Amino acid sequence: MLLARQLYFEAVKVGDELPPLVKPPVDRSQVARFAGATGDFGPLHVDEPFARNAGFPSVLVPGMLAMGFLGELVTDWLRGARVKRFNARFVKIFWPGDVITVRGRVADRRFEPGGKYAADIEVWGENQRGELVVRGAVTAQLYYSAEDETRQRNGQPPLVVTPAEEEERLARLSRSSAPARPAVGTRPAAPAAKPAATPARPPTKGPTPPPSKGTPPRPPAPKPAPAKPAATKPPPAKPAPKKPVPGKAAKRH
Repeated sequence: MLLARQLYFEAVKVGDELPPLVKPPVDRSQVARFAGATGDFGPLHVDEPFARNAGFPSVLVPGMLAMGFLGELVTDWLRGARVKRFNARFVKIFWPGDVITVRGRVADRRFEPGGKYAADIEVWGENQRGELVVRGAVTAQLYYSAEDETRQRNGQPPLVVTPAEEEERLARLSRSSAPARPAVGTRPAAPAAKPAATPARPPTKGPTPPPSKGTPPRPPAPKPAPAKPAATKPPPAKPAPKKPVPGKAAKRH
């Protein structure tokens, strides 16, 4: 049964970042195991008195161990793709107890002749203080897709895809996933007009229908009180005639 790969060339884009890998603090036993695995028993890495006499505060962690951390990051991300080239440059000494974080980024992707596809990855490592410790570069060869892997594992020639064909395929995918747009020059349909409100009918005169059963009759509406007539002022009284004074005769002219 062919296991599904997790990374193909068609899914790799320039600028993609690899998930950072944080290594536990480097200890003396790890340095000793690395020396035994590589055969590098340099006294600066395993002999504390020798390293102090040489002017160092402690033994030095081998730089190749940091390069191994870079390789671990890349191979975990590539998931079995072929590593064609791997180089590194040691920038700063790191010591036992340092915590190294390695990172990576896709710098380039290339279509090579004969249906081969390569990706260039830049990698680097930093200590817990953010100082650059090691920097490197990896070139890997990948299958273009799951179909390409199946063909090659079955003894068939590789799937040959040109940059123009890949660009056309991506354009088709973007068109199929894009939302539909209205045609140019067409106007959106106007909303349906709301029906006009029916004017209320005046109440018709006639006897009031009897109330339905089960509902109490409504009391008659109170009649408005008759308006009081406005108060009228009495006419002004006429002055009484003056009476003649007795004993005085009226003067004649």
